[in-house]
Amino acid sequence: MNLSNNFTLAELVKSQTAVRKNINNEPGTAEINNLIHLAETVLQPVREHFSKPVVISSGYRSPELCEAIGSSAKSQHAKGEAADF
Repeated sequence: MNLSNNFTLAELVKSQTAVRKNINNEPGTAEINNLIHLAETVLQPVREHFSKPVVISSGYRSPELCEAIGSSAKSQHAKGEAADF
């Protein structure tokens, strides 16, 4: 699923920790809508401004995944409102 011209849902939910610990890291509808907004209003403009690919190191994290890595289940990552790149 494309979130913007250059960002996909797959790259924003990818997590080696989730795979290794068998944690479901699939966002719900509200989180997907937030990820679309994030991609369209933050990530895509950054890519276009610098004319270079933006590699996402961490995007959506389910509450369970957040806790597994020592973060808060209330993190903006768990809401689909944050990405590290």
